[in-house]
Amino acid sequence: MDDFKKHSGVTLAQPAPKGLLRPFGEVCGHATDPFSGKMLVMVQWPGAPKPLPYEPDELAIVE
Repeated sequence: MDDFKKHSGVTLAQPAPKGLLRPFGEVCGHATDPFSGKMLVMVQWPGAPKPLPYEPDELAIVE
């Protein structure tokens, strides 16, 4: 979780389907899943109205 600092660039860890562009987002914070207690990374994607939660293993840091 320490790798996902605020304002870090991220993308989805899975390869993008053929013909689709790979999205690049920005970490805007962290949250806790109220049911499982797992820490989540909040990502703001371009064009999205609000940040979306992801588990850390679903994301890759853009360098």
